Amino acid sequence: MDAESLHQDAVVAVNAGKWGLALEIIAQARDLTDDENLLSRLDITATYSMAETGDHAGAVALCRDVLTRTGIETLTAGLAESQLGLLYMRNAEPNAALGALDRALEALAGETLYRGRALLNRGTVHLDRRDPNAAATDLAEAAELLLREGDVMGHAKALFNNGYAELLRNDLVAAMRGMDEAFETLAADSPVNRAIGQQDRAEVLLASGRAREAAEALEAAAEAYGAEKLRRLQAECELILARTLVADEPERAKAIALQAARRFEAEKREVWAARARAMATVADIEAGSKAPATLRHADELAEVLRKAGYREEADRLALHASRLSIRRGDMADASTRIAKVRTTEYSPVTTRLLTREVRAELAAAQGQPTRVRTYAQQGLSALHTWQATFGSFDLQSSSVGHGQHLARLGLRAAMDDGSPEVVFEWSERARALASRVTALRPPPDPALAADLTALRVTDPKDAAAVRALKDRIRSHSWFAAAGTIGEPVELDALRARLAEDNAALVAHIVLDGQLTALAVTTDSAAIIPLGEAEPVRTLLDRVAADLDFAAQHRSDELAAPVRASLRTDLSALADVLVRPLLATIGYRRLVLTPSAMLAGTPWTCLPGLIGRPLTIPTSATRWVEQTAVKAVPPRIAGFVAGPRLERAEEEIQRSAGTWPTAQVLSGDTADSARVGWLASQVDLFHVAGHGLHPGDHPLFSAIELADGPWFGHDVDLLPRTPELVVLSACDLGRVTVLHGEESVGMTAAWLHAGARTVISSPALLADELACEVFASWHRLVGAGTAPADALAQVCASTDEVVPLLSFGAGW
Repeated sequence: MDAESLHQDAVVAVNAGKWGLALEIIAQARDLTDDENLLSRLDITATYSMAETGDHAGAVALCRDVLTRTGIETLTAGLAESQLGLLYMRNAEPNAALGALDRALEALAGETLYRGRALLNRGTVHLDRRDPNAAATDLAEAAELLLREGDVMGHAKALFNNGYAELLRNDLVAAMRGMDEAFETLAADSPVNRAIGQQDRAEVLLASGRAREAAEALEAAAEAYGAEKLRRLQAECELILARTLVADEPERAKAIALQAARRFEAEKREVWAARARAMATVADIEAGSKAPATLRHADELAEVLRKAGYREEADRLALHASRLSIRRGDMADASTRIAKVRTTEYSPVTTRLLTREVRAELAAAQGQPTRVRTYAQQGLSALHTWQATFGSFDLQSSSVGHGQHLARLGLRAAMDDGSPEVVFEWSERARALASRVTALRPPPDPALAADLTALRVTDPKDAAAVRALKDRIRSHSWFAAAGTIGEPVELDALRARLAEDNAALVAHIVLDGQLTALAVTTDSAAIIPLGEAEPVRTLLDRVAADLDFAAQHRSDELAAPVRASLRTDLSALADVLVRPLLATIGYRRLVLTPSAMLAGTPWTCLPGLIGRPLTIPTSATRWVEQTAVKAVPPRIAGFVAGPRLERAEEEIQRSAGTWPTAQVLSGDTADSARVGWLASQVDLFHVAGHGLHPGDHPLFSAIELADGPWFGHDVDLLPRTPELVVLSACDLGRVTVLHGEESVGMTAAWLHAGARTVISSPALLADELACEVFASWHRLVGAGTAPADALAQVCASTDEVVPLLSFGAGW
């Protein structure tokens, strides 16, 4: 082969990550030519493989040598500058990289392909410097030029990196959209490019609050790099993995960050090693370190990062160091450190939130609860403004974890204040981290519908296919319309609403292991301590198990002892959660906004609440909004019986008998298309069947239909949502409490989609009991009784334990 052909083979080897092979081919090519320009281009190509095999200094020196050669073409000089910029970029020298790439772009002014590639690299350097606007400008031009030249991979990389620029601009939806558009092209090219794509998409998942999924993706990517012996990429991935784990597993994060630092040091990549050691220091602080040496180390590393152009990472390290100073009791030092950090509207949301967290922690340590609440509110406002840019319930729910610590700081300061008005405000802020944003109905999404249909018919044993479909569905669901932010309702406005409905509000609060209730009526507000929270959680677990067991053993020899045990535990639960409140709330309807720790509590079964109308909205603010519009009694009812559930058809036929114009789907007619159509046509929608609530992805909760599962995500495809929804299916009333203490499941999906009221059970309900209860309930609702009032009457009329609850606005 001639030298030019060998050069092209060497380029292919470099792109495939076969550095040694590339160098061998280049050595052969050098022996076959004396063309100065070709020899220089061979040297330029060799430099990347040299750097990747540990000789970064030699690679830079060779590139510089090419630029000193006389007689080389302007194109060759431009390629040498472009390669030099890439080498600097890979070695975390962004300032030097920008200088070289600026010079390259001047030399490559008339070269569409090579200019596009240089712009791609300069855009990537801007990303590394956390300058997303400059990055987006370069990457958009790069994508256009590379598409024009038919460089499919380069075009895909530009699109993918532009998605990363959107991530830095805090636009998670645009970030995922851009990455998804390019990911399949990159992934099909090589395992390495697939791993790179997984790594960057994991950062979007981390920003969205899905840290566990991000960690899984990063672990897979690091393993792929390791298998290919790509130690630089493996170390970079480990650095991001450490950042992903630092909040929940700081000790593990520290070990991984130090491992990455050692890999960087082995390749003489000192700035990258400093970035990794900075993350290890953050992990050390988050694990509880108080050592002065940790503080000194943080200062040294922050200085290195600032000089290298990594100001954001230096600022985050400084904020964590401030946290260490607070822990050591040195408030003056902490204050000085915090004051040096400057954030703007363009700073990452997580950095702005961290700044407010540390300021609030300092104020708390200085005994300034009003300032604590001010900083916490500022942080949460930034979070909600960000959340309002996306309408996805999935994304809103997962992102609330970013605000959990701030909400707790504010709530703790409110409890210290002791004012019912202040406690109510912060109860609402803490309870409604996701529901503060009201989303618009999403537009029709054929791609989402197609993926949900595919998931219905995919063999559950094909784990890879199921996971790929679920990932795509969750990404599609992110593209819902943006929402609007609401402020918590004021206590006086709540009281006025309670007076109109003859109701009281009880907000159960769990903080620092203690359980407290805020009880509000039209003429009083009281903060009532209820004791330690952990025994209540133990009781709830026992009650949940007994409810399920009792539903399965209604008439055999185990029935009596199980019911006796259940009633004893329900009474013990009421002793803590209900009886201390009765003197304050009297006999009124009840609006409950319990802490996420109390998710699954069968409130209608607790002595003191049996027969009392009660409803559980996402927040008191949302309840006031909903009840401001008088409920219209349902006129058109639709019923669905899923397959393989004994007495499902009997339940819906008896329930439908109340409604003259009822529409019923059962057997083969109860498929996803017909059920979706029916749900969008009726005011009252009742579904009975087998349910599934996967704890890891609660919006994949589903009810079994004739053609497979019908998911929580399917609810977002409905053009219109029924006002009143009944979920009579095992598991569909259960919830998953996410990291941010947001309760998510099929019930929450319906409420977010716009249903006014959802009736469901947090525990198993026996088929025969469901038949009786719902037949009676429908007769009452059909006669004009409000859903929660009807449920209270039904529960009071039977000796059975009926764990059905009204969610949303029950009247």
